[in-house]
Amino acid sequence: MTMFASTAKTRGAGRDSYLELIRQLPLKPIRDEATHGAATEMIGQLIGHKLDAGAADYLDTLILLVNKYEDEHHTPMGTDLSPREALRAIMAANDLKQADIGRIIGSESAVSMFMKGQRDLSKTQIKALAAHFRVDASLFL
Repeated sequence: MTMFASTAKTRGAGRDSYLELIRQLPLKPIRDEATHGAATEMIGQLIGHKLDAGAADYLDTLILLVNKYEDEHHTPMGTDLSPREALRAIMAANDLKQADIGRIIGSESAVSMFMKGQRDLSKTQIKALAAHFRVDASLFL
């Protein structure tokens, strides 16, 4: 059930949608993949729609919780990862091919050359990857 903006402009209407969403999926730290899946599904249902104030507050908070979980569990960590290893890990975690990365950075051949160690990524390509995967650009340096 999605909570779109209602015609009623009352303060209570926003609170009611918030509480309804809380009943469907409580806002609490995400600790496992099942809860992460449910949260991302809820975000998909809400995002891109005109929401009342309560639903918008719920969505903002849920996105923060999902981002925290993904930062802790889905982002390659460690200073021992090379930029190529980091990109390989991101590709594996997201089931992506070199062609998919090529569409993100604008050049499939650049991805191929980077993965073979024949060249580094440009600053523009690194920024595109960092923005797309919401990771720190230093991961690819």
